[in-house]
Amino acid sequence: VGAVLAVYHQNGSTGPVTRAVSLNEACPATPFITSYQGVTVECATPGEDYSKGVITPIRGSAPDKPAVPADAVTASGSGLDPHISVAYAKLQVNRVAAARHLSTTEVTKLVDEHTTGRALGFMGQPAVNVLELNLALDRAA
Repeated sequence: VGAVLAVYHQNGSTGPVTRAVSLNEACPATPFITSYQGVTVECATPGEDYSKGVITPIRGSAPDKPAVPADAVTASGSGLDPHISVAYAKLQVNRVAAARHLSTTEVTKLVDEHTTGRALGFMGQPAVNVLELNLALDRAA
C-alpha cells in the first residue's frame, strides 16, 4: 500500500469524489499521490475526525513479488524470533556456503532439513529454525 485515503463522496459513500485525505501522511508531508479521481489529495491533520470518509488503499509501486523477502528487512517484535522464511534462508545459501567453506548443496540440504511446516498443517508459512540450522552448520564445518 502506498497510501490510505479517506475519500469523501458527494452522497456519503457514492457519487463524485469531493475530498481525499491521505491518512498515513500527516501535515506538512506531501501526499504519496497528488490527486484522486480529479480531487487534490490533502495530508492528514492530527486529531481531525476522518471517520465519515471511505477508507481507500492505494497501491504503491512495489512489485507483487519482491526480490527480497519481507523478513529480510524487518524484525520480529521482540527481535528474538528464531525462525526466518524459507525464501530468506535460500537467498543466503551462497553467502553462508562461502563463509563456512561448504558447498551450496550442503547448505541447501541443511536449510531443507531445518525447515518446519505450517502449524497444525494449515496455519502460517513454512519457516527455517535459524538456531538449529546454525548448530548444524557448525557441526558440518
